[in-house]
Amino acid sequence: MNRKLLAFALVLGAFAVFVASCDNDSEENRAVVIVSSINENVPFFSDVIEQGDTLWDPNAPGVPWDVDDFVTEDYLPVTFYNRPYNDFTTTGPGKPLSDFLITRYLVEWRIAQGGTGTAPLSFEGATSIQVPSNTLVTGAILLVPFTVKNDPAYIALRYSPIEFLTIAHITFWGHEVGTDYEQAFAAEVSVSFGDWIIETKEKKQQQR
Repeated sequence: MNRKLLAFALVLGAFAVFVASCDNDSEENRAVVIVSSINENVPFFSDVIEQGDTLWDPNAPGVPWDVDDFVTEDYLPVTFYNRPYNDFTTTGPGKPLSDFLITRYLVEWRIAQGGTGTAPLSFEGATSIQVPSNTLVTGAILLVPFTVKNDPAYIALRYSPIEFLTIAHITFWGHEVGTDYEQAFAAEVSVSFGDWIIETKEKKQQQR
């Protein structure tokens, strides 16, 4: 727990959320869609392996203590806000050209300042999140696929106190429902990779 709190303090300093619209041409764009919050504005902790509750049984030496450990993908909650481009634009949920549809995103990684480790490979994902005008909508996107946690550099973090401090830069693309004019905007979140309940596993190993 102490190690996790220390990591939280470290990555919190690197955490940032920012938003940007690529083009605010009023003749093309009636809405400005932004990321209102990402992971509720706190760093994201990615567990490289989920540890089960199996304890080593001296009466069943053939059953390993990690038999029920497994790897999962991580999904990130993102809240989007759709506001009219200007005060002269009057739109609302259900009105023509009022809804914005987010269709795809790109996750790019870098090691956080002062951090160590190997940054995951960038990847693109598809989504379908509709955000009505003047509305907040929260959706989830894939942040860490299996390929990341099965990379040798991240496998080495399992049952280890080592952690990687990273920044995920996420660019979203979408368009107003009823048009093909695409807009882009972005946000960032700190992501710390590690085995977050290694203390529990160590206790299990000591029982052997």
